Amino acid sequence: MGGSCDERPPPPLRIVLGAFDSSSKSEPTTLAAAAGETPAVYILGTSYFATPRLGASTGNRRSVLRLNKDGRVPMEDRKGPLDHFKPKSLMLSTVRVTAINISTTLSNYFSDQLSFEQKIEEMVDSGAITSVEADEKNEEWESQEWKLRMDALPKKIGFGLIRFHACTALMRFYEFVVARYVLRVDGDVVTNAFVPAAANSSNFSQEHAIDVMDKLTRDPFQASLRTSQILHKQEHANGKVISSTSGTETTTSRELAKRMFSTCIWANIIPFLAELTVQQGVLIYGYGAYYMRRKKREAATEAGESECEEGEDKHDESAYALSLFFRSCHLTVARSASWFVASAGGAVGSVVLPGWGTVFGIQAGDAVAGALFD
Repeated sequence: MGGSCDERPPPPLRIVLGAFDSSSKSEPTTLAAAAGETPAVYILGTSYFATPRLGASTGNRRSVLRLNKDGRVPMEDRKGPLDHFKPKSLMLSTVRVTAINISTTLSNYFSDQLSFEQKIEEMVDSGAITSVEADEKNEEWESQEWKLRMDALPKKIGFGLIRFHACTALMRFYEFVVARYVLRVDGDVVTNAFVPAAANSSNFSQEHAIDVMDKLTRDPFQASLRTSQILHKQEHANGKVISSTSGTETTTSRELAKRMFSTCIWANIIPFLAELTVQQGVLIYGYGAYYMRRKKREAATEAGESECEEGEDKHDESAYALSLFFRSCHLTVARSASWFVASAGGAVGSVVLPGWGTVFGIQAGDAVAGALFD
C-alpha cells in the first residue's frame, strides 16, 4: 500500500505543434522531465514554415502553436522561396500561362476579325466596294493577321512565363519581409500556447501575428474545400447553418460565400501587390526607354535649335512626367479594383464548385475588372 501511494501518476499528454532543432540533443520526454510540473509533450511535425524550432526554447517556455478553429495547422499553406521551380509546379505554371496566352490571342483575333468584317460590310452597303472585293479584303486580313499573331505567340508566352515567375519570386520576398520584420513570426520565435492571452499580452500579439500571416498565405483552392466541408458538417437543418458573425440562422451557401470572400481578400493581398509592383516596373521601364531613345535622337540632330524649341522641349518633358504619373495612378486603381472583384469572384466560385470554382472565379473577376479599366 505504502509503495503504491508513493507512485506518481503519469503527467497528462499535451499535443502541440513544432519540431526540435536538429542541433538540439534533447528529446520531447527529456524536456518534459526537466521540470516536474511540466506535462509530457508530444511533438506533431508539420511543414517548415508552420514549425517553430524548439531547440531555441529557453527555460520552461516552448515554441508551440495552437491549431486553428478548423483544426488546421497555422501557415501550412505557405510556400518555400523556390517551390514554384519544382517539377510539378513548374509544369502546371507553364501549362497555365500557355493556355491563358493562347486563349487571349485567339479571343483578340476573332474580336478584331468581327470588327473588320463589320467595317467592310458598311463599305459594301455604302457602295464603296463590291461584295467580291469585300471577300478578298477579308481573306487578305485573315491570312496576314493570323500569321502575325501566330509568329508573335511564342514570344508572348515567353514574356508571360518571365512575368509569372517574377511575380512569384516577388511574392515570396514580400512574404519573407512581412513574416521576418513586420509580424516577426519567422526565426527563433518562442510562443507558449498554454498561457492565457489575458495573462500574457506578448503571447496574444504573437498568436495574432501568426493568425495574420496564416491569412496572408492561405491557398484559396484548399481553403474553399475545407470551409465547404466544415460548413456542411455544421448544418443543423437542410442547407442551414448558424452565422459566425451575427449568430443567426443563414443558408450554407451565403455563409460559405461570406467566409471565402474574407479568405480571398486576405490571400490575394500579396499576389496582387507583387503583380502591381511588376506592372509598375514595366511601365516605368517603358517610359524610361522611350525617353532615352528620344534623347539620343535629339542628340543626333544638328545644333542650332531656337529658344522657342527649347521651351517646347521643357513643356514636353513636363507632359511626359505627368503622363507617367497618371498612367501609374490608373494602374494602381485598376489593380485595386481587380483585387476586390477577383475576391468576390472567388467567393461566388466557391459556392458553385469549391476548389476549381474558386480558382476560376478569381481569374474571371480579375479579367472582368481588367476589361472594365482598360
